[in-house]
Amino acid sequence: MKNGARKRLAVLVRSPPYRQRAARADLDPAVAAAALDFDLDLYFLGSAVLQLAAGQDGRAALLPAGYRAWAALPGLTGVRAFAQREWVERCRRESIELLLPLQALSADEMAEGWRQCRHAWLL
Repeated sequence: MKNGARKRLAVLVRSPPYRQRAARADLDPAVAAAALDFDLDLYFLGSAVLQLAAGQDGRAALLPAGYRAWAALPGLTGVRAFAQREWVERCRRESIELLLPLQALSADEMAEGWRQCRHAWLL
């Protein structure tokens, strides 16, 4: 690494909650990247931001827990989290508590941000 700078990985999360049977399928690559000393820029696209909803509970659908684990990432590595402005505002209006603090961006601002990362992973 140059001048002690850490590697940064853009993780683009586009899966809404409970789309997959394994609740942590999107989270596991982010944890692996953190273990490899990457800092993470998390981009939640559209309804994927609902993976961060603190009140998510898949038991009624016979699905396992797992989404609350997103909140553990800042304890593992540097994390910046972003979501589309409309979805952040919607969560605020509907009093949906989110597990990570999010920076609200337009779709164009998000695209510009992840293009600045040398590495990106689309989930």
